[in-house]
Amino acid sequence: MSEENREEKKKKFGFYHRKGEKIKVVFKDGKAVTGTLLWVPPYEVIIETEDGKELTIFKHAIKYVYVLD
Repeated sequence: MSEENREEKKKKFGFYHRKGEKIKVVFKDGKAVTGTLLWVPPYEVIIETEDGKELTIFKHAIKYVYVLD
């Protein structure tokens, strides 16, 4: 498989391949937060909000995540 095909396949699966992009995280209780994806360790998602704060969000609290255009 060529390098281009691997990169294309990576982009399709998993939000952890979206580092540096603006995302919205929706929690199980319906609340949401928007920020730039910084890092995705095994049990957390680290984002930076628009006001410069870094948030650690535990994956078990997340309902879904999507990339903002």
